Amino acid sequence: MARLGGEIAATLADGRELRVRDARARDARPLARLLDAVAAEPQTTLLMIPGQFGAGVWRRRIADNLADPRCLLLAAELDGELVGNLGLHPDPHPCSGHAAVVGMSVGERWRGLGIGGALLEASATWAAAHAVRKLALGVFPENRRAVGFYERHGFVREGLRRAQYERAGRYHDEVLMARFLAPVS
Repeated sequence: MARLGGEIAATLADGRELRVRDARARDARPLARLLDAVAAEPQTTLLMIPGQFGAGVWRRRIADNLADPRCLLLAAELDGELVGNLGLHPDPHPCSGHAAVVGMSVGERWRGLGIGGALLEASATWAAAHAVRKLALGVFPENRRAVGFYERHGFVREGLRRAQYERAGRYHDEVLMARFLAPVS
């Protein structure tokens, strides 16, 4: 089973202690609420549509992730509340076994405290220990805060896919970014 192997504690910018841990089945409902709230924000930051995935879907996804040694699904808990998550999944192409795709969300009112950084660094440490050499992700270019965050955490821009997604009647480009965890030759 793909597991973080315990909890990681991180002190946030406001002095509170964050717990980063593996997602559990009981996180399904709070995770669905968190992602629905992020998806409903006026500035599009997720491909999801609010209400698209209920707790049952997340419960199955959590179980699937725990059963797959190549995947990691993390939960960030603050004061007993789920405030962020990160999923790490292998690139689906057979020749990309060294690469993993990152998807991450932090609730709006908890951004800027260090939660995203704690999730990202925990996943990078886990990935490096599991022979992952490259983390890859896509982000909307208009989400400048996220682009800057990823750049501060060692990601570089690799490309741009124009009009890659349509959401709410509007097309969105996708910036492709990557962080190398080990040299590739």
